Amino acid sequence: MLILISGQADSGKSLYAETRLSEFRSSPKIYLAMSKIVDEEMRERVKKHQAMRSGKGFITVEKTQNLGRLEIPTGSAIMIESLTAWTANEMFTETGVKESGHVVTKILSDLSRLLEHAENIVIVSDDIFSDGVEYDALTEEYVKTLALLTVKIAEIADEVVEFVSGFALRLKHC
Repeated sequence: MLILISGQADSGKSLYAETRLSEFRSSPKIYLAMSKIVDEEMRERVKKHQAMRSGKGFITVEKTQNLGRLEIPTGSAIMIESLTAWTANEMFTETGVKESGHVVTKILSDLSRLLEHAENIVIVSDDIFSDGVEYDALTEEYVKTLALLTVKIAEIADEVVEFVSGFALRLKHC
């Protein structure tokens, strides 16, 4: 099963995703932490997420790119935190900025590889599309890339949940 959970920052989507991951009988339960710690705010956010999942029996794997290369035990359950970070990590690399089409193809390919082994995958993503802010061209390209990935993953997902003002709205459910 593939579940996509999207919503605003601090809306409860990560806790909801962890709860869904806990509900699966699949084993092991793997938490893929994808954020790069670039400042104190991010460090605090990571600490908050670590505390939230403490004692839940998740195996935390810190990986920022190339998820398709991970050796995932067959039948496992995976939580990807987050599509937002994954997209940024694949797009903005040490060797330069990758073209949007390449990033979309790469992430969908890596996701397909994970789906071959994992029984269940929960992906968390941030809604950064409706803030009304005008960004520079490169940031706009990133936002469009994330939006396209969100749509493509929602199309293949078994379930899509959007968080609005702290409430989970099921948009697609099997």
